[in-house]
Amino acid sequence: MEQDVEKILKSFQKHFGALNRDIPDTRNAFTDLLKTVHKDGALSAKFKEIMAIAISIITPCEPCMVYHTKQALSAGATREEIMEAAAVAIVMGGGPATAHVATVQDALDKWAPS
Repeated sequence: MEQDVEKILKSFQKHFGALNRDIPDTRNAFTDLLKTVHKDGALSAKFKEIMAIAISIITPCEPCMVYHTKQALSAGATREEIMEAAAVAIVMGGGPATAHVATVQDALDKWAPS
């Protein structure tokens, strides 16, 4: 079943933004952590986003898969790099991970068609 990745992303952004209303200290702390971790360091921001995709497949977190796929593409990742990371997730997560890769493929089809 094809996922509407734009809808998933918009819903995630809406609810994440609403955390400012409900638990602003927690949301701000998480945002600060996200910014700190995802900047270039020994690992590039692009590579960290690709790692986040693989981890989100294993978790599984559909909004995370969509969000980090979009972020990885914005950071310069290619479809090939993202799908190789998905292959690693499949090795680590087996059949369930294989099923969740479909969400990443739908995001790639939307934002980085081959």
